[in-house]
Amino acid sequence: MNPVRKALAAVALIGPILLATGCGIATTGVVESGRAGTVGLATEPDPELLYFVSPDGGLVPVLLPGSAKHARGDSLVALLTGPSDTARKAGLTTRLPPLDGGTVDKTSMIIGADGVSLRIYLAFPVKPLSALARRQLACTALSAVRISPAPTVTLYGTDEKQEREKPEEVTCEGDGG
Repeated sequence: MNPVRKALAAVALIGPILLATGCGIATTGVVESGRAGTVGLATEPDPELLYFVSPDGGLVPVLLPGSAKHARGDSLVALLTGPSDTARKAGLTTRLPPLDGGTVDKTSMIIGADGVSLRIYLAFPVKPLSALARRQLACTALSAVRISPAPTVTLYGTDEKQEREKPEEVTCEGDGG
C-alpha cells in the first residue's frame, strides 16, 4: 500500500469514530453560580467601612479612605454623601436620602453609658426608610465603633411620633429589603 492510500484509509477509519464520540451528549444551559467570592484586602488595622447596595440588592462594604484619621460619626456623613464615583461605576447605590448641607451637623452617633447601645440621630424621618436603608446605617455605625459584642443600634429621626414611641432597634443582619 502506498503512503497516499494509507492516509486515506486512516481518515476513513478515524472520521466515523470522531463523529460517534459526540453522540448522546446533551447541551448544557446556563448554570447559576451565585454571588462572587469574598476576598481579604490588605488594609490598615480596623478600617471603617461604609455599606452600600450592590446591583443584586445585598450590602457591600466599601473602605472609608483614611478611616484612622476620621472622628466617630464621619462614617455616617460619608455614607449619607453616597457612593464615590468609583463605587457608583461598580454599580453600588444607596437607599438613604441624599445629604444636604443642613443635615451634616444634625447627624451623630452616641454610644450609651451602658456600652451596649448605640444611638444614631439623623436629620430626616426614619419611619419611611426601607429595612435595607436601616441596615446600611446600622452596619456602617457598627463598623465605626468596633465594640464587641456588637451593641444594639437605635435610629432616631425627625419623625416626632417615632421619637416619643419606643424607637426601632436595627441590626446589621438580614437579606435585603
